[in-house]
Amino acid sequence: MGKSINILTAVSAIMIFIGIYLIFAYAPMEQSMLEIQKVFYFHVSSAFTAFAAFGVNFVLCIMFLIKRKAIHDILAVASAEIGLLFCTAVLLSGPIWARVSWNTWWTWEPRLTTTLVMWLMYVGYFILRAILSGETRRTFSAVLGIFAGLNVPIVYHSVNIWQAASNMHPGTNTKYDMATPMKLTFWFVVLAFLSFYVLMLLLQYRMGKSNLQYETIRQRQLGEL
Repeated sequence: MGKSINILTAVSAIMIFIGIYLIFAYAPMEQSMLEIQKVFYFHVSSAFTAFAAFGVNFVLCIMFLIKRKAIHDILAVASAEIGLLFCTAVLLSGPIWARVSWNTWWTWEPRLTTTLVMWLMYVGYFILRAILSGETRRTFSAVLGIFAGLNVPIVYHSVNIWQAASNMHPGTNTKYDMATPMKLTFWFVVLAFLSFYVLMLLLQYRMGKSNLQYETIRQRQLGEL
């Protein structure tokens, strides 16, 4: 795994540097929002990556409850932690864009509200894991991870579910008339963020596996005393 991580680290770093170049040097300036539109590439790409990470956590939580394998719990926790990081980036970058677009830092619009609720649920996921221990922690957090994961499609479709209150975010079926350089830049940044997510997932998995091995050895030694 060490060689794979080294290769992925190099690939992710190159892609992120290229993505930054594309955002600020290749993609044209949007005529109405000007420089602040550049936040779009980071904001939406972070949202896509958070959705992917939470989706992986959702699947792994189900797999853990079915098979009871520690590897599923380790990967589920790692994916949730990375997803929470990207979701935090979404909530921090959104107000910067909102201030210019909507003349307000925050509004209780459906997508913003449901995203905040989703963020709080995953914060609760880690609080629960901090409070509990052993198999109880794994089981209860897996159940909460499943419930939290069910909120992901609600966040995505919130602008369609609550159309009357969704006067800021466009619907999921909205087609954007973006220039080709903007589209290429956007999708490249999405891929760069997803590559970075996979890298962090592998690193977190390796760390979690080492911690599990250490805890197993420690418990064994304590039992022999």
